[in-house]
Amino acid sequence: MPPADTNPGPPPEEHSKPCDIRALVPLMEMRNRIGYVYGSEDAAMLLYSLVRREQPKNVVELGAGLGVSTAWMGQAMKELGAGQVWTIDDGSHWEEEGKLKLFLGQLLQVPPFNQMAGEELDYARYMGRMIEVTGLASHVSFIHDRLELSSEEAFYGKKYGFLARPIDALFIDINRTPDTIIDTLFMFLPHLNESASIFVDSASSSLASYLFLEKLIDQLNHSKVPRRFLTGQNKDRRRMLVELVSQRRFTLMHMVERLKREQNSMAWIRMEPNDYVPHPKTVMKWV
Repeated sequence: MPPADTNPGPPPEEHSKPCDIRALVPLMEMRNRIGYVYGSEDAAMLLYSLVRREQPKNVVELGAGLGVSTAWMGQAMKELGAGQVWTIDDGSHWEEEGKLKLFLGQLLQVPPFNQMAGEELDYARYMGRMIEVTGLASHVSFIHDRLELSSEEAFYGKKYGFLARPIDALFIDINRTPDTIIDTLFMFLPHLNESASIFVDSASSSLASYLFLEKLIDQLNHSKVPRRFLTGQNKDRRRMLVELVSQRRFTLMHMVERLKREQNSMAWIRMEPNDYVPHPKTVMKWV
């Protein structure tokens, strides 16, 4: 009788979890019918793939729009079985009576969104019902509010549930101007995970924002702390930002579309620890 095999070999490789094709069909309808409103038709699918690949647990989206990217990221988390998307919007873009219904007209003709057609939809009710009918309530939280970027106190209390754990990805779609970008980074950088992604919608095709980000990332990688980071009221936040800049490396990539429209780009800032291996940590081959 041959001896038992004492060396079973390496464990089998893991495989990515399957996509839920049935759940993706209505999201594709959503993408096709209203994705153009904020230029998110393809960005939503890109973010879906990134969420599936990197498996972030805590994603914050500043500016929900009509929720196309929100739904695609939430679906990716649902398929993975973990993670939460927090999307924040005060709905000010949709205050004009009838404007929301005009843009949603085609979407409300197809299931499961036709379940919303009989309601008097305002913006907040639309977002809540959209999350509900797509089955994403366990992985998507909508905050109907205006983010207080000027209030440091708001980022130390319990007002924002997304601050309860480190943020893995931050999506900035409220404004692409340099002032808004640097204010948002000032508030959020101390709350990001050691390895995180920051996306700034439309920044790469705005000349002022493009040049600003190029200069900013170069300064950060040389451990030069922007003046804005040193003007905060809280000394602990100022200290954290100085230490963070010295311990991280930043990579900037401009993703642009060959489309002639206002919203046709996205800047991707990747932040990682100064290390000799990539982050988040994964299985490495040493040869």
